[in-house]
Amino acid sequence: MAASEASVEATFFGTSSVHVSDGTSGVLVDGFFSRPSLRRVAFGRIAPDLGRITSALSRARVRRLDGLLVAHSHYDHAMDAPEVVKHLGGKLFGSDSTLHVGRGSGLDEQAMTRIADGDEHTVGSFTVRVLGGLHSPGNRFPGVIEEPLVAPTRASSYRDGGCFSFLVSHPTGSMLIHPSANFVPNKFDGLDVDCLYLGIGALGAQSPRFQDDYWRHVVEATRPGLVVPIHWDNFFVALDQKLRPLPALLDKFARTKEFLGRKSAESGIPVRFQDAFEVIRPFVR
Repeated sequence: MAASEASVEATFFGTSSVHVSDGTSGVLVDGFFSRPSLRRVAFGRIAPDLGRITSALSRARVRRLDGLLVAHSHYDHAMDAPEVVKHLGGKLFGSDSTLHVGRGSGLDEQAMTRIADGDEHTVGSFTVRVLGGLHSPGNRFPGVIEEPLVAPTRASSYRDGGCFSFLVSHPTGSMLIHPSANFVPNKFDGLDVDCLYLGIGALGAQSPRFQDDYWRHVVEATRPGLVVPIHWDNFFVALDQKLRPLPALLDKFARTKEFLGRKSAESGIPVRFQDAFEVIRPFVR
């Protein structure tokens, strides 16, 4: 095992929040730590919980950032991001809608960068390629955020604003972080990554044909050495409790897990669920 490969570590925080660091540089995808209850999301107004944000970052020993990449602008991806950047530094990378979330929180324009499909950004020791995509089927809040969004506000105010995946490359390896369980045919052909963080939210509710096509166009296309499922957990439960799947009324996790197990056995590609705050070395085979 080369020391350089072991230098890159990835920490999972539930939903699609993943921190990747080589000990010097660090990038974070989404960074959603507040996790308001289902009752509050459904019937009330939501806002970043600064106590939960700082507690989670402290527990994970994340003290600074070079960049925070937002996959789309729903609250479970974008709501906390500006506050994380204020706390840790670095730049917020996102769509026009995500930047409006930043503006509503008072984040300085110089701390934000608009992204689009095909962009490539140097973020510390990492290179990030932005890949446009589609939200998983059943998008409840499509559309764009057209003006600065000030919290507290309704969850429905966080419109998706366009969806992205991120190819995060380092001199020692590469990973694709793909938060939404949908695909653009042939979009990822030939990427060949060491690790794939694979969004599986609502995948169990889709048809077998959709599931097979999803695996083919995302997993088979990128030929990862490891698949780590993300966006499977009940994000209405705080991170100080053990991660658990969404209730059966909201997703069919058992079906998804059976599907992943079968595809892993057929392909020989290992699938590994990562616990909250667990650190793995994604480039070490």
